[in-house]
Amino acid sequence: MKFYSLFFLLCFSTLVYAQYSTDKQKIIDSLVNIVDTYDDDFEKIRVLTSNAGKLRYSKDTRVLIDKAIEISKANNDNKQFANSYYSLGNYFYYNSQLDSSDYYLDKSITHINDATMPFLRATSLMTKSGIYKKQGNIPLALATALNSKKALDKIDTLNLDESQRRKFNGESCVLNNLLANFYNQMKEFDKASIYYDNAYQGAIALKSYVNAGIIISNKGEMLLNQGDNQKALDHFEEGKIFKEKGKAPIRSLMNSSLNIGNAHSKLKNYDEALTNLYEAHNYYEKAAISENLTIAKNYLGNLFIETENYDLAIKNCNEAKDIALKIGNIELTSEACECLAKAYKATGKYNLALENYELYTKANDSIFNANNIKKQTQQEMQYEFNKTEELNAVALQAKEKQSKLYSYLAALGLLLVLVLSFFFYKNKKQSNKLSKQKKLLEASVDEKNILLKETHHRVKNSFQIVSSLLYLQSENVEDKEAKIAIKEAENRVRSMVLIHQRLYNKDELIGINTKDYFNDLVTDIFESHQFKSQPISYELDIEPLVLDIETTTPIGLILNELIVNTLKHAFDEVTEESKIIIKFYKDAENLILNVIDNGKGFEGEIKNTSFGITLMKALSKKLKASLNYQSEIQKGTIATLKITKYNLL
Repeated sequence: MKFYSLFFLLCFSTLVYAQYSTDKQKIIDSLVNIVDTYDDDFEKIRVLTSNAGKLRYSKDTRVLIDKAIEISKANNDNKQFANSYYSLGNYFYYNSQLDSSDYYLDKSITHINDATMPFLRATSLMTKSGIYKKQGNIPLALATALNSKKALDKIDTLNLDESQRRKFNGESCVLNNLLANFYNQMKEFDKASIYYDNAYQGAIALKSYVNAGIIISNKGEMLLNQGDNQKALDHFEEGKIFKEKGKAPIRSLMNSSLNIGNAHSKLKNYDEALTNLYEAHNYYEKAAISENLTIAKNYLGNLFIETENYDLAIKNCNEAKDIALKIGNIELTSEACECLAKAYKATGKYNLALENYELYTKANDSIFNANNIKKQTQQEMQYEFNKTEELNAVALQAKEKQSKLYSYLAALGLLLVLVLSFFFYKNKKQSNKLSKQKKLLEASVDEKNILLKETHHRVKNSFQIVSSLLYLQSENVEDKEAKIAIKEAENRVRSMVLIHQRLYNKDELIGINTKDYFNDLVTDIFESHQFKSQPISYELDIEPLVLDIETTTPIGLILNELIVNTLKHAFDEVTEESKIIIKFYKDAENLILNVIDNGKGFEGEIKNTSFGITLMKALSKKLKASLNYQSEIQKGTIATLKITKYNLL
């Protein structure tokens, strides 16, 4: 991007923001004057707080909320206090003052009457859930979101009028989006997708286009997490169209620009990425929106790493880290430290790189650890259990009413009860016995699962230490061949780290999903071996199978060797057409792994002198597999591993 283009962008976004700020201030001044003419004090509060929300709780809206609280205090009315404090809690939430937000939301909840304010408890708990998520307390965030859902489920929709039913559907839509965001962060993408689709359909049914745009953009972030960058970009652009159709506030539109810029960066469209990211960054900076400004700086930092502009990367990520620490957002702190670790490593500042990498690992482990995963699962199970108990209680009440209608058959009923009681007693005795056995079995299984997760966690950490030691050793070795050998050993260890990391983070404690594992492994190999000016593209076609660790480990190591050998030897000169294709699938009773390239090819047989070839032969014997090559000069090579011994779960 040329300097004058960037300068124009900065000036234009500043002028747009200035015009928007002027218009917004006129709206706020007008609202303050208008509400003074109302007779109904609660209507005054409703108008003041709802418009603060429509203006996304910008700092200018504080005057509206303060006026609402002033009216509430004058009347000492619980309903007015509940709505006013809820609005103030949201104001602090949107302005990244999380402790203050939590305090005023609690004050709002103490004034809520569930009979006369059926929705406010659910919405207050939604915001509190968002607070805990930003603070890195995922189990408490999920528990609070489920409590919000429980409060919403208690509302009798049959007694709602049309406007209340619409509000109920809107709250359900927002809650589904919130739960989807949690499962996205936990990498439970199937669950997240279901909740996003439900939320999106609800928003479309309500013709709530701004919410539809937000939801589809959130799903775009999920696709970005899965590596589907082009599809994610399509979702972000569609989300922005929906927001514009719904006349969303400029802050919401800037969020779309931020997401679009990040997707372009992932797709290596750096000019488009810079245009969108700077547009969002400059708006957040002018509007003093700390959290979003931190995200924008992190995205810019990663983009500058990609384009090897390391000074700007370090500047942006350091600023992001300072802001994230100030507002207490552990997730954004983790992302900033990861960015700095990469930038310092690239510039040879290994002490600073290691320092930030350790901070990143510590922050990440505080969010995604075995204890948190267990708590999250318990919260989901507890919610389902409570819901079942409530349904059983309703069913019991219905039976009691029915029994009163047949009171004239008391004698016959008594006899029937005696007979049933006898069988019930025997059945209950047997049920109690089975229940105790079941609890003992569940406790034993839970204990073993926790131990198994801890084992995978410790194995993963041990491998990571080995990988780090190999990395540090490689930085101090002068001999080129020795340096390459250590790097290859580091990659082999990394392939095993990914296995234990997946087993530790997922519910499957003994099985690995090949699609997820190979996606992560291949991405890792290509990122660490692309040394040529023109990167070699690759394509994955992986059948999702669940294999045990004894099968997955040797396959992963063999795949690592095949790809590294192809990157080193297949291409003398890399062009845009240079490509590697990796396929894995089940064919009849065998598993087939193909690594295909369109490189220079070779004649004759593969020499058996290298350690990598020896390693692949040894691992192939363990899998009772054959490894064959088909190659033609200037037409490329196909390496085929045919596996006959494996454990499919």
